[in-house]
Amino acid sequence: MKKLLILTFAVLAFAACAKESSKQQPAPADNTAAQAAAAYTFPAVFEGEDFVFEKDNVSKPVLIASMAGFCGYCKKMLPLIDEMAGKYKDKNVDIVIAFVDAANDKLKEIDVVKNAKNVKIHYNAAHFGQDMGVTGFPTMFFIDTNGETKKWIGADPDYIALMSESIDGSLK
Repeated sequence: MKKLLILTFAVLAFAACAKESSKQQPAPADNTAAQAAAAYTFPAVFEGEDFVFEKDNVSKPVLIASMAGFCGYCKKMLPLIDEMAGKYKDKNVDIVIAFVDAANDKLKEIDVVKNAKNVKIHYNAAHFGQDMGVTGFPTMFFIDTNGETKKWIGADPDYIALMSESIDGSLK
């Protein structure tokens, strides 16, 4: 019964994301130019300001983890990224969890989301994921102030060290 409930929820979540994505314009064939000019606004899941990200105007390094509320691997990576983000709290870097989910009501109920203390948690990032070529969850992007992007796909705990190295290198 539990497996059936989880499967039903996953199908509904995929349908909701697909429905939300269908309202948006598809990325052009040459999305390099579209990405360079793209600006994204991610609403905050909890109290707080929306996160605005302009790919062509990165004033400080940013790590954006594209996740989905139904994704078990995302739920495993979020606490690791949150812990890593704690060491950068007083640094000039943004570490953001951007859920592709189109609504935040269900996200507020997820324990790892509720327990996150160091990362900014936002939702409605499907357009960002589409433009950035997200093909699986979680996908983490590090964008430095020169606009160079590094990308990690999957829930490998070893990525935390690689992300930290990238952040540290950009803060020097």
